Amino acid sequence: VHAWGAIGYGYKSPLIFIHGTGKSGAFKQTDYLVQVLQAHLQPILEAFAAITHQLRPVAEPLFMEDGNSAHGHKSKSNCCAKWRTTHGIILMPHPSTSPDMNPIEKCWRRIKQALHRRRKQPQTEAEMEEIVREEWDRIPQEWINELILRQEHWVQVLMERHGWSTPN
Repeated sequence: VHAWGAIGYGYKSPLIFIHGTGKSGAFKQTDYLVQVLQAHLQPILEAFAAITHQLRPVAEPLFMEDGNSAHGHKSKSNCCAKWRTTHGIILMPHPSTSPDMNPIEKCWRRIKQALHRRRKQPQTEAEMEEIVREEWDRIPQEWINELILRQEHWVQVLMERHGWSTPN
């Protein structure tokens, strides 16, 4: 099961499940482009921008993705990179060795831990999607806001470690 979600201060997107067309159900760049970027990202960025523009001083939304190859970070000429460029989306660079630099990784970890604690494990893909969505919906916005506010701390830790991985 491949899921996509976005978070920000005062914002949590709906959870989107990506259905891969690659080998063994792997999702490819074209799946990500069609099912996430084209279908969902523009409205999400507009909603997030509406929130960030209320801040004083005004803050522009930053977009961060993890290192999944389906996101198309290796080349500027793949379909995802072209779409982001066309729509004026600039990715925030971050080191792949430091998952703490991407706050959504803590959300995924929280969901995985909750799944492991369940007595009854999902038996089908549909059950897995239902349970993952339940756990996503349980993540409080206040907790997400704290993750975002702690980013400055993690940047400091990363600098102190000279770019090496941060502790969990």
